[in-house]
Amino acid sequence: MEETKEKILSILKEMHPEVENFESIKELVHGGTLNSLDIVMLVGELSEAFDIEIPPKEIAYENFDTVEGLTKMVERLSD
Repeated sequence: MEETKEKILSILKEMHPEVENFESIKELVHGGTLNSLDIVMLVGELSEAFDIEIPPKEIAYENFDTVEGLTKMVERLSD
């Protein structure tokens, strides 16, 4: 799980190098750090990096609003 989280953090940092600490942000989407275009890009990046398919039903705030949510979603879809 830690390796998954580190890879996700690396992807997020590439997308937004100006953000110091993604883990401290409790609302990535609701707080405005990620917008709708970022989410579309993130779906593509995660799909490629983890060789997973992210179905539309998984594109929800609870999965994309925190690093923990993203990590849990990727782990679940990787099984």
